[in-house]
Amino acid sequence: MKFLDLNKKRHAFKNFTDKAVDPKDLRTAIEIATLAPSANNIQPWKFVLVKAKKDALAETLPDANRRQLDQAPYVIALFSDTDLTQRSRKIARIGVKDLTNDQLEYFMTVLPSRYAKFSETVKGEYLALNSGLVAMNLVLALTDQGLASNIILGFDKSVVNDILDIDKRFRPELLFTVGYSDDLLEPSYRLPVDNVIEER
Repeated sequence: MKFLDLNKKRHAFKNFTDKAVDPKDLRTAIEIATLAPSANNIQPWKFVLVKAKKDALAETLPDANRRQLDQAPYVIALFSDTDLTQRSRKIARIGVKDLTNDQLEYFMTVLPSRYAKFSETVKGEYLALNSGLVAMNLVLALTDQGLASNIILGFDKSVVNDILDIDKRFRPELLFTVGYSDDLLEPSYRLPVDNVIEER
């Protein structure tokens, strides 16, 4: 599928049918999503497929969004790894056979030294940027798999780790409702491209 066509097919679907979703399709979409760029190639994301605990997760949302979670066969919870030093060293450990010595040094020494200087504000912005990059890749990958999805930001992040039994080191970022939909949605309005480009 051409990239333009894929983007035109992606919509924020809020109604889902009861058709089951194959977890293999979700895994494929996530694998594609993780090809997204990330600052310093840190790949700080963690994905949690939520099915059994959807009801508890729905309690963290305003009423307007709960129906989506009730209908969607799956919810994907996106987390960011807040321990950037450990994340960097994990990449080195897992990729040790594939990385050059310079790359190993980068992940083992250079990046941890850089991250040690991050303020909480800088780290938060850094994680948010990387979450945005992988989130867009994920919804496009889900669309390419023939799945409907919607991104949900408004939920009580303070309780999600406890509900899903996820280490507090991981920061909840976004929820994605995923399934199949019979809705035929019109494209959302976009500003003409000449209104968002300037040349100097």
